[in-house]
Amino acid sequence: MAVRVRTDGRILCAAMHEAEKGDIYIDDAIHYYLSVEVRMLVTEPHEKHSQHGQWWWKGTQPPDAEIDNFYLTV
Repeated sequence: MAVRVRTDGRILCAAMHEAEKGDIYIDDAIHYYLSVEVRMLVTEPHEKHSQHGQWWWKGTQPPDAEIDNFYLTV
């Protein structure tokens, strides 16, 4: 799934968030590489992710974010 990087630095699910002026669009292939292959982009389990659609660079997530275990294993 593709993501949008907002000018404020947030990384948002492109399917859940409409494009805004200044967004940088990261397509499916690059997003897959960053999130699945090298696990640099992380998010919460689906139940929580589906409520906000936000991603973070690994290690920059807010302290209250519950990162999906998939991203914590190698």
